[in-house]
Amino acid sequence: AARDSWITLKSLAESAAAKIENNGIAYGKEGYLFEKTPVADQERLEKNNGFIQAFAEKQDTPLTVAIAPNAYEILTDFVPTGLGNVPQADYIRQTYQQTAVPGVSHLDLITAMSAHSGEYIYYRTDHHWTTLGAYYAYADYARSKGFQPVPLSRLQPLLAHAEGFYGTHYSKAKLFNAKSDVLDYYDIPVASVTVNGEEKGGLYDLEKLATRDKYAAFIWGNNGVTVIKSQNNTSPKQGTSRVLLIKDSYGNSLAPFLTYHYDEVWVLDLRFVQTIGDLMTQNQFDDIFILYNFASYMQDTNLAKLRY
Repeated sequence: AARDSWITLKSLAESAAAKIENNGIAYGKEGYLFEKTPVADQERLEKNNGFIQAFAEKQDTPLTVAIAPNAYEILTDFVPTGLGNVPQADYIRQTYQQTAVPGVSHLDLITAMSAHSGEYIYYRTDHHWTTLGAYYAYADYARSKGFQPVPLSRLQPLLAHAEGFYGTHYSKAKLFNAKSDVLDYYDIPVASVTVNGEEKGGLYDLEKLATRDKYAAFIWGNNGVTVIKSQNNTSPKQGTSRVLLIKDSYGNSLAPFLTYHYDEVWVLDLRFVQTIGDLMTQNQFDDIFILYNFASYMQDTNLAKLRY
């Protein structure tokens, strides 16, 4: 009962005592909040690397693997001194080495995101990257496939905002003077969106923008199978082109950009399906894209479902 109030009270008390953290969240500069990650689960990482390797060895379809760095790995100027989090670059490098099998390519998102570290690419109060951060990751993927990323100038007329976003880090820490985030999204036109077979009205659940969990607006939140049919593919090929995006929630804000290069974007969240066997055997994909952020990849127990 009154959990939020008690967390807020604890935050006020620890701030008065000059402490720089609360409930596993460290207070960084300029309002940035960072999750404390002092140790890595090496056993889980190696298991998940093995699941991806086994999945890749069964595929004839080109497979791209990308582990996205979390904010503290990129926004080093804002991280409090002595935070002591695990070096994500080392573990991401290990993942790429252990999943280096024929037909698999890897994205260096640490370099891609570091190139824009002075921009608003991660939320201050949430564990996700912003829509701009997702765009830069998408652009890196597009170039790796030989596509020309859709320019931000073309997307600008589609840009919309939702202010007053307090994310997951804020919910844990309740920093009394936290600065809210602005959630941007692009109202990209699409032919249709279906979530677990149910047709939806566009890319976003706009009602979520009026709630605390604003990030859940992207592609209607986390669901088993979401299919987005494009009406703006700038990279046409003979026949219907399809990409399968296997992702955690970082993929939700990236998926809309893929509609500029594929006729159909299939989005799979392993947390919400029992098996992927039928999906893989009954559908043909031009590309498969596995995208997880490091923190969730290090903890995820659902990648075992890749062994279909």
